[in-house]
Amino acid sequence: MTEGGVDATTLTAVAERAGVARATVYLRWPSRSALIGAAARAAVGGQPMNLTGDIEQDIRTASTFIRHIFGIPTFPAILPEMVRAVLAHPPELNFDAVAPRRRDFARLYREGAAASGLDSNIDPSLPFDVLLGTAIVRLMATGRAMSQAEADRLAELLIEGLRARG
Repeated sequence: MTEGGVDATTLTAVAERAGVARATVYLRWPSRSALIGAAARAAVGGQPMNLTGDIEQDIRTASTFIRHIFGIPTFPAILPEMVRAVLAHPPELNFDAVAPRRRDFARLYREGAAASGLDSNIDPSLPFDVLLGTAIVRLMATGRAMSQAEADRLAELLIEGLRARG
C-alpha cells in the first residue's frame, strides 16, 4: 500500500508479495476492505486509544489520537476505501473495526457525564463523533491533518459545549 497506493493493494498482490497462495490470504482477510482496515490498524501500531474514565481527559486524548492517525502519510489514501467498505451493502468492514473505542467512549460518557458536570441528555456517542467528523472535514478541506494546537482547541471547544447548563 505504501509503495503502490490503495488501488494497487489487492489480495492477489499481497499474496504474490508474501509468496503464498491467494486462498491463504483470503483465510485471514475475506475481502480487500478487510485487508485495508487491517492495514490502517497496523499503521497506528494496532494500539487502541487509551481511555481513563475521566471524560474531559478522554476527549483530549481522543482528539490527539485521531489527529495522530490522520497524520499518518498513508491514511488519506486509506480513508476513502474504509468509508466505501463501511457503507457497502452488506458492509464489508464493520465500523467498530474502524473506530474500536467509540462504544467504550460512549459507555464512559453515559456513565460519567452527569458526575463530571457534562450534559447527560445527549447521545453519548456524539462527542466522539464530533471529534472524528471534524478531523475528516479538516482533512478534506485542507488536505492535511489537524495540528496539535488545532486538536487541543477542538477538545476544549467540545468540552465547553458539553458542560451542563443549569
